[in-house]
Amino acid sequence: MKILIVDDEPRHRRGMKNMIQALRPADLVMVANDGAAALELIRQERPDVVLTDIRMPNMDGLEFLGMLENDTAAKPKVVMVSAYDRFEYAQTAMRHGAYDYLLKPVDGDKVENLLQRVEATLCAETLRDSQSEVMLREAASAYKKRLLLSWLNGGLTEAERGELAQLEWLQAPGIVMLTQLQRAANGSADGTTGALIADMERVCAPYGEACILPLDAPGGDSCELLTLLPMTALAPEDEDRLHGDLRSISAAWRKHGRLCHSIGSARASLREEGQTALGQARTASACRFYEQRGDVLLGGGPAGLPEYGAAIDSEALFDALQDMDAEAAITMCKQAFEQLAEGWRLPPTSLKEHATLLLMKIKSRNREHVERQVGSELTQAAVTGVPACRTYRELLDLMEAKLRELHAALHAGKEGSDKELSEECVNWIAEHRKEPITLESAAERFFFNPSYFSTWIKNHTGRTFTEHLLEARMDSAARLLEDNRLKIYEIAAECGYADTKYFCRVFKKRFGLSPERHRQMSLLQRRNETS
Repeated sequence: MKILIVDDEPRHRRGMKNMIQALRPADLVMVANDGAAALELIRQERPDVVLTDIRMPNMDGLEFLGMLENDTAAKPKVVMVSAYDRFEYAQTAMRHGAYDYLLKPVDGDKVENLLQRVEATLCAETLRDSQSEVMLREAASAYKKRLLLSWLNGGLTEAERGELAQLEWLQAPGIVMLTQLQRAANGSADGTTGALIADMERVCAPYGEACILPLDAPGGDSCELLTLLPMTALAPEDEDRLHGDLRSISAAWRKHGRLCHSIGSARASLREEGQTALGQARTASACRFYEQRGDVLLGGGPAGLPEYGAAIDSEALFDALQDMDAEAAITMCKQAFEQLAEGWRLPPTSLKEHATLLLMKIKSRNREHVERQVGSELTQAAVTGVPACRTYRELLDLMEAKLRELHAALHAGKEGSDKELSEECVNWIAEHRKEPITLESAAERFFFNPSYFSTWIKNHTGRTFTEHLLEARMDSAARLLEDNRLKIYEIAAECGYADTKYFCRVFKKRFGLSPERHRQMSLLQRRNETS
């Protein structure tokens, strides 16, 4: 610390200085013989603490405090040194801003204790000031980012335009980038944005000082950054190096999900052309749907691609679905979509509209050949499944799944007679008797409408679905009881009954005996047969 001693008595000045230097040899101790000299030293040296006598020539302690209060550049801690007969005077000085007081004769331990308290107070104030400074810087940064986002979105007021004009770096040439992370299904959002910003700042540093703005992404499964990078026009090899650096980040983030960068064409002035560059980047970013395009997408390339290519031949696809092997239809669909994508440049919304239209066409074309449930699932896929696809691969997987389901439904009646199919249904019911199967789940398994399946199985077997399920469960229960290895509640569970009492009632109604009595009778019969 810097310590100033003010006293008009030379003996007192020397004594106080020697004491403090002995106690705190690392501190700088200065002296002044009156208030005027002290004020000049305070302005020049900026001491941390002033120990001043109360009575000094031409200026008492209260006047000295008042002079310091008016001098905004100098704010040391002031300690009044007074004799006992001036104690009340010292207390008055404290009420006017003095930090503390010492009574003469001054004790070394008290001086050391007071200076330690002053030092602790100064440290606390420094920490508080630094925290306030950080908060102010963060607030200013947040305001600047909001200002830039308002500008890019075309929402600036006249006053904000004036503030924007003061950002000199925005007048420079540069590029605009969108960086979008589509998180993996098991990916965590904790700390993602901050870590991604740090990585982008590191990669951009060799090219210029980037301004990176986090954007509100539509949904919790993604993270989006907007980067303004002031830079002079890059040579082709520099552009390749930047793109390579961005691909390296994407590779490093692969475990978190897919990271894609969309870049607008370089602009002579970010302020004048930044909005255009952002529009190009957003247009390019839509094509991240095509994973084949890679992780760096460039905007501002050749335009004029048609919104719609040639429509897929739904009749040819229907003919392919008539074959026993579904692969021909699936291959036809994939090839058609690849042609539509125009080298992965067709807007994904257009490709999805083609997919929706195709699903609705094949539903209409096949509604007389398959059950209503199949048609309903095709409609659901067209309305909600297709728009939800985030990538080209997801869209192809959805189309393949629906074509396979339709193919199975079309060929369900061709794989065997109704008798064979009904036997398969009955066997399936028996095999799944332990499970909570329902008429609806059985109908879905065999591609039937539930209402139609109920009538169909009764017509072809003479029994309803419920009767088949009951018979399978009761026959199994009787065999397990006769085997005599499981307890009653275990047999109930094996036959699909969670409630043992209910199982016993159903069993007695079916056989006229309780499960326990049935077991006893079967054991008695077995002994009679072996005796």
